[in-house]
Amino acid sequence: MGYKERRAKMIATRAAPHLEPGEQIQTGFVTLAGSGIFTVPAETFVVTDRAILVLGSSEAQRLSRDFWFGKPTGLYYKFELDHTYKVHRQWYPEVIAADEALREMQAQDDPAVGEH
Repeated sequence: MGYKERRAKMIATRAAPHLEPGEQIQTGFVTLAGSGIFTVPAETFVVTDRAILVLGSSEAQRLSRDFWFGKPTGLYYKFELDHTYKVHRQWYPEVIAADEALREMQAQDDPAVGEH
């Protein structure tokens, strides 16, 4: 099993207890706490077709799926949701995939979305 497959399996394993019946994982990534070389994994974000799950060490939050993460840049990308989160660039493809999945979902609901 390759690196990307192991990461996807880790995301799916963390998400499994929190998924609703039939809910599908679209992507997931890990945020960091700390600064400089002293960073540690903080939360796991699991983006599904229904919600954004924020899985911490002792709690889980289910947030609205209509959040746009934005285009990540630099070594660490910060975004604001319920507080500021920091993502390392190794997870940027997953952050981008979350926004692409939301764009596709909205285009299915309203075909005019992709025309502009």
